Amino acid sequence: MSTPEPPFDLLVRGGLLVVPGGPAGVTVVEGDVAVRDGRIVGVGDLPHRSAGRVLDATDSVVMPGLVNSHMHECLERGIFEDLPFTRWLQEFALPKDRAYEPRHQRAAALLNQLEMIRGGTTTFIDIFRHPDQAAEVAVSSGLRAVISPQVIDRPPGPGETLEANLDFVQRWQDRCPRVRPWFGPHALYSCDEETFAVMSEEAARRGLGMHTHLAESGAETAEIVERTGLRPAAYLDRLIGPGHPVLVAHGVHLDAADIDLVAARRWAVAHCPTSNMKLGNGTAPVPEMIAAGVTVGLGTDSVMTNNDLDMFEEMRLAALVQKLRLGDAEVMPVGQVIGLATTASAAAVGLGGITGSLREGAAADLIVVGLDQPHMWPVQRGELSNVAEHMVYSAHASDVRSTVVAGRILMEDRVVATIDAAEVRDLVARETADLLIKAGILRG
Repeated sequence: MSTPEPPFDLLVRGGLLVVPGGPAGVTVVEGDVAVRDGRIVGVGDLPHRSAGRVLDATDSVVMPGLVNSHMHECLERGIFEDLPFTRWLQEFALPKDRAYEPRHQRAAALLNQLEMIRGGTTTFIDIFRHPDQAAEVAVSSGLRAVISPQVIDRPPGPGETLEANLDFVQRWQDRCPRVRPWFGPHALYSCDEETFAVMSEEAARRGLGMHTHLAESGAETAEIVERTGLRPAAYLDRLIGPGHPVLVAHGVHLDAADIDLVAARRWAVAHCPTSNMKLGNGTAPVPEMIAAGVTVGLGTDSVMTNNDLDMFEEMRLAALVQKLRLGDAEVMPVGQVIGLATTASAAAVGLGGITGSLREGAAADLIVVGLDQPHMWPVQRGELSNVAEHMVYSAHASDVRSTVVAGRILMEDRVVATIDAAEVRDLVARETADLLIKAGILRG
């Protein structure tokens, strides 16, 4: 007599599964996803099996949770608008960052992580202030996070210090399986050479990664060339060694030689199309990077420069801006774009093979996206399926019905279980006002 198989912890039943990979870049099949001990243990037709919890995905898409490969957990949405990048950074962003206290950062982390859960982002990398606050909120929110303290040497005050980053890594490495510390030198123009060298050595020694900004603006690129005689990618290469993951944000002004260097060093690039457009920095050469073998993920950047954390919107713009830039409607097809927001972004943040996919053995980080709103109609199945296309060109963050991380349901039927939205709304209003008063932007 055979031993009955144990029940699943969670069964996501009856959905249209959008699976990154394959010749077309994405496959759409009808079926179920089974979860046990935080991992996916079955994908496809799974009839007559019991489960502790069942999520009904009828008339919905089930896909890997989205991975945000570059963002800052900030409070200031809609405040410093319509400014050139250099002025925005030097006169507003950095002076305001000096005023951040742990209390403000906790409010920012709650706000951003609530928005990400509601919008189907299950993993993110944060580079900003007071990293313990962001990490602690991620422990309770249930999200998967990589936290890289934003270290700034010049000017002093608006960022963390090298010593603070080292201490944070010491406290958080191996502390929570969902929350990983990284090193976060802000940029080549704001950190000393020694900071990059020490971080690189420590990252290699500890098996961790490094996240920084690179070639985001034309002004930045010109300043680095004038000061060092090297383009930003070559200068970064001179400062850091091999042996650890490197994720650079933006890469807007990488030329062909830069791209070859980035590919040779196996650095990943976080593409942030909305932020790049809003700040007038240009459009990153993403198809050229991908053709050269660079891992390109997708990020939102902060609520200051986006102004939301909607990864569906980021997918849509990632596709459209390249078609416009190159005058070629065939570049950045749907399957490739979905890969940017899932498997590629996961690889970019050092979690390739762990999250970002819908396959047996992967972490059970997945989302259920409703097809019940008119902007998602008609839904075609079978040979003329348009389901993957809807995820890139039609869907919004608000279409996400349920969010699951490591098998835990963080949101079901659009109700978040791990963060109290009403409390966060009141907290964010108070702490934002306090922050802006301390920064001298509002009168007390």
